Amino acid sequence: MKYDVTIDKELFSVYPEIRLGLLRFHADVKAPDERFWDYMNTEVLPQVRSCIEGKEWNEIPGIKGSRAAYKAFGRNPGRYRVSSEALIRRVRRGDELYHINSVVDMNNLISVKSGLSVGSYDLGQIHGAIKLRKAEHGEGYTGIGKDFLDMENMLVLADDVGIFGSSMSDSTRAMVTDSASDILAVVYCFENDIDLETLLCEAEKAFVQFAGAYDIDTWIA
Repeated sequence: MKYDVTIDKELFSVYPEIRLGLLRFHADVKAPDERFWDYMNTEVLPQVRSCIEGKEWNEIPGIKGSRAAYKAFGRNPGRYRVSSEALIRRVRRGDELYHINSVVDMNNLISVKSGLSVGSYDLGQIHGAIKLRKAEHGEGYTGIGKDFLDMENMLVLADDVGIFGSSMSDSTRAMVTDSASDILAVVYCFENDIDLETLLCEAEKAFVQFAGAYDIDTWIA
């Protein structure tokens, strides 16, 4: 069953190329899958390094649009990095990616392959409809593995309680842990040239194969 997720129409007057790729599914969240990490380390990451070799960050699909959106809304993408860029910087340096759990690790797979940020959220911790909007002055949250993050002028996901997610860093409130079962994955897309429908199909296959996802719905907002 799809969840009520919308984009604040006022955002398009500032930056028109905004879409959200969405997957809702159920899964038993587990420890990282070693089969998956073998696949990542032997196939995916070498391909990504080859594709980005010699490119500037604003030339890499996915990252390019995200940086442009940050600038359009008044955030410095060099200081406040989109999460996909932070991941791919690790890949370029040859650093190992974090092993979190069977769902979050799929976010990283999709992100490094597409250049787009991906967040997964425990719908058991979400209250009411979700809207992507601009954060106002004073809005922020405690980030995962971080202190309080000032989110002013960032595009953020918000429910009836407040803001909880973004393409930069997510909050601890809705993070996916082993207790989550009803999950919403969000692909933050800021480039019209990206084939988001095909990407969602690939993401669905990955969540099924490596995270045991079932009862999956996918759509684009």
